[in-house]
Amino acid sequence: MNKNKAIVIGLVGVVLSLFTLPAFSVECQQNTASLPLWANSQPRSALLNFVEKVTTEGSKDYVKPIDRIAVIDNDGTLWSEKPTYTQFLFAFDQIKKKSANHPEWKTTAPYSWVLNNNTDAIFKKGWDALVPILETAQSGMTPAEYKQDILNWLKNNQSTRFKRPYTSLVFQPMIELIDYLQAHQFDVFIVTGGGSSFVKPWSEAIYHIPAQNVIGTAFGYDYKDGQLEKNKKLIYINDGPQKAINIETIIGKRPILAIGNSTGDEAMLKWTTSQQGISLGMLIHHTDEKREWKYGADSFEGKFTPALMEVAKQNKWQVVDMKNDWCQIYPTQSQQRVLP
Repeated sequence: MNKNKAIVIGLVGVVLSLFTLPAFSVECQQNTASLPLWANSQPRSALLNFVEKVTTEGSKDYVKPIDRIAVIDNDGTLWSEKPTYTQFLFAFDQIKKKSANHPEWKTTAPYSWVLNNNTDAIFKKGWDALVPILETAQSGMTPAEYKQDILNWLKNNQSTRFKRPYTSLVFQPMIELIDYLQAHQFDVFIVTGGGSSFVKPWSEAIYHIPAQNVIGTAFGYDYKDGQLEKNKKLIYINDGPQKAINIETIIGKRPILAIGNSTGDEAMLKWTTSQQGISLGMLIHHTDEKREWKYGADSFEGKFTPALMEVAKQNKWQVVDMKNDWCQIYPTQSQQRVLP
């Protein structure tokens, strides 16, 4: 290879890196210690100090492994929730798939909005439109059928912005943290506002969190002759105070670590950190418009208000600034985990 050709190839490589690198990683002084994808910042130090205290026998803050409960939100905390929640995109496609048997949907809102890709109308109406869409999209299927539909959809759809499967838009620093917590005998739960039935089919493969450790919004089932079929009945939306209620109802123990990213997680963090004894609360703040998205108080997804920031300060919760505290956002190709 001659010198000029080598220079050209080198320049092409630099230009390509400028287009690809910002979406996945930035320059950050890495180390070989725990949580290397976290910058040397207060949130990382707080996590490491917390885990050391609760796992050191003889420490006044020692917590037995059986009581090391961590609860983590999903949308916006473990994977991207923009441009809208992934479950909504799946539900919209489910409605379109079912529409052949429902010609009346062409003129019946909110289904007509889905068929016409009128997401502005859907989100203007808000939950009054989204709840019936979600109810209808998942009804009439057995648990096994719904699980397979989810996995097939996730395998065959991708982000229009990043051209990557949605399950590769998980936050690698959080994957790293889950592994770290589990290595220190934490029982890690996903406590999501999304549907638990939507997350359970892939949580173990992607997060290494088993389906039985997923708590989320729940829809009902009908039982007949040993079989279950999903119906349209909304049992509860697992958001706000309902997260704390469901943690107590389903887990039966108060967590010592809670991580979220929005006003919908405030009650869960307060429930965790208002107890006697050691605990840690943490919020993920979306501040990186180049590698992910930047949003806050005006966002439908992951609303992060000045009032929430004030609550975090009052309760001494850690706030992760994604732009400055995470050395990498998404997994590299070799780090991506495979769906079942």
